[in-house]
Amino acid sequence: MTPIRTADISAPAKINLTLQIVGRRSDGFHELVSWVALIDLCDRLHFSMEPGGGVLIRCDDRAVPSDESNLVARAAAALTAHGARGGASVELKKCIPIAAGLGGGSSDAAATLLGLNELWELGWPVERLAAIGAEVGSDVPVFVGGRQGVMRGRGEVVSPMERGWDGWVVLVVPPFGVSTREVYAGLRPDDYAMARPEPESLAGLSADKLSERLFNDLEPAAFRIAPKLGQLRTFLSEETGRCVRMSGSGSTLFAIFDERGEAEAWQRRAETAGRGEFRTILCSTWKETTSS
Repeated sequence: MTPIRTADISAPAKINLTLQIVGRRSDGFHELVSWVALIDLCDRLHFSMEPGGGVLIRCDDRAVPSDESNLVARAAAALTAHGARGGASVELKKCIPIAAGLGGGSSDAAATLLGLNELWELGWPVERLAAIGAEVGSDVPVFVGGRQGVMRGRGEVVSPMERGWDGWVVLVVPPFGVSTREVYAGLRPDDYAMARPEPESLAGLSADKLSERLFNDLEPAAFRIAPKLGQLRTFLSEETGRCVRMSGSGSTLFAIFDERGEAEAWQRRAETAGRGEFRTILCSTWKETTSS
């Protein structure tokens, strides 16, 4: 009897330490340069063989669709389009907030590519999986076997960040999301007119020094769409004396620290100042591969 094969994959969230918009492309997308660090806030995906074929998705969060619009389903379909064959049942446990700028859906898609590659015994290299991931979503490749990297183009071109930065991150998650589509649609040329340093020039800095040099060119558009988010960022920075930035297109804000004790102290101070208006999550930078 053939043994039942399974695979378990962790899908880490990400923060954008820097995010520069270079300009608008002829295909309608925006050209960007972004230093991305994966963090140890993870969704969990369990894969098992489905003898009847097809890919069945179950998720513990009812807000996540289980049809073909789910990035897990789209990643599986992309593998099939490239010649993979097999059936699978996927159980998705959501821990990453939705519509929060943390890349949860894209990370789930990357985890699906890795999980099905293992489950179906494809033996495809990471480079091939990353290229397929780019067909599913612009920022899927950075999650495929990565830890920290610099995304360019639409986000699909990823260069490893050799030195990077490792430490502790406090996420501030407000009780509302922000639409990525609306943020990009609302960008104005003067939102990204400033000259920006290359991410590699910031590698190796301490959290104190790095905090003051982080940037996100999507913030002005996001704050116009969600003024409360901009007000929250200003409030936290002023109340805690620490630079706070937005991840991706929002709505999550974050602050970085070299030491856990510093991060925990800031987290308590932010929660006291916020009086229950948001939740916080303490994380560290991801130090593993995406498979577990």
